[in-house]
Amino acid sequence: MDPLRQASHRRLDVHDQEAVGALRRLVRDQAGRLGGGAQGCARAQLVATELAGNLIQHVGGGWVLTRPLPPARLELIAVDRGPGIADPAAALAGRSRTHRGLGCGLASARRASALFDLHTELGRGTTVLAIVDLSESGQRPCPNGRRWAGVSVGITEPCGDAWATTQGEHGLAVAVVDGLGHGAAASAAADAAAAGFAAASGDPGSFLVRANAAMRGTRGAAATVCQLLPGQRILRYVAVGNVKGCVVTEWERHHLLTCPGTLGMGAAPPRVPVQTCPWPEDATLVVWTDGLDSRAGWSPADGVADHDPAVTAATLYRDHYRNGDDATVVVVRNEKP
Repeated sequence: MDPLRQASHRRLDVHDQEAVGALRRLVRDQAGRLGGGAQGCARAQLVATELAGNLIQHVGGGWVLTRPLPPARLELIAVDRGPGIADPAAALAGRSRTHRGLGCGLASARRASALFDLHTELGRGTTVLAIVDLSESGQRPCPNGRRWAGVSVGITEPCGDAWATTQGEHGLAVAVVDGLGHGAAASAAADAAAAGFAAASGDPGSFLVRANAAMRGTRGAAATVCQLLPGQRILRYVAVGNVKGCVVTEWERHHLLTCPGTLGMGAAPPRVPVQTCPWPEDATLVVWTDGLDSRAGWSPADGVADHDPAVTAATLYRDHYRNGDDATVVVVRNEKP
């Protein structure tokens, strides 16, 4: 795997206690591979148990997404389509006891997490993010106000989608890739595209040439690469194939224009122009593969854009996932002035 490529998520559907046990074992194994000690692994398993238990007790089930965050953190996201939480503050304080439970699960998970965020909508469901520090002390909180995050889930392992970010001379750049097909061959194509992205230092025009060369002999892939230039208030991008994107502000939405073609299929890359889009101070970029429907996005009124970008991405995944395909959605927020 290219070092810039972000780890994909494992999705575990949680509807009974057997699934809770499977989630605990998955988290234990992931934490162990990151070198987590006994206390760090126990903390991660505690958070997994509380999040999964909440899904069973209060909404009848949902799913948990989990992935490693090297060097020593684990990301867990619980997602459901339940009735929502009427009083989130009480739930987070452990004051929402019901006949189904003591009401302290979210509070316990929050205390054990280096970063914790919750978004809930009455009648639509809840998304809970917990990032666990696997060090023995567990006292290294994540910085608030993360600018970017994503959710990437494959229908098989390894995932055929990929995403990556890099901080170049002119600003942050992000790539989202959809390797043709699924599984190992699609993932190898996505790896090659990520290597081309790294070699191009995030420049969209250079990416086309470098990624196309790196992907010769693979299945090929669709990709969108965006270079964010807050000082110029613009976004430069190339979009080849079916990886869609949009820039959302409080008042409007700009869709990125995609061009037909597949990287890696010929000696020369597809003829795709580098395009620009407004990138104002309040903007959020959303880029997604065709495992999500073409309407992926959100209304600013529902408040999800105010949360950690991983919460936003997971909520979009919940609302727009199409069964039967790898799915990736990445959310990037502009720097505040």
